[in-house]
Amino acid sequence: MSEQLAQQIIDNYIASTLALRESSAVPATEAAASIDAYRSERMNVFLRWQNAAASLQELPTEYMVHAVTAIDQITA
Repeated sequence: MSEQLAQQIIDNYIASTLALRESSAVPATEAAASIDAYRSERMNVFLRWQNAAASLQELPTEYMVHAVTAIDQITA
């Protein structure tokens, strides 16, 4: 696996994690206004995150340090 591909996988995971957090923070009044659209968007965001997490698990060990560092930065 190239370093560029590994970085793309890490970046995708970080972006999808942030999108999942953002979709979780939608006010209830906004979500209730269009519950079907909200549910559909939330499901798409979750599936993107789930796929990114699965890709992250396939990273070779030497790139895991980069992944953990990136994840630590968004959780701090």
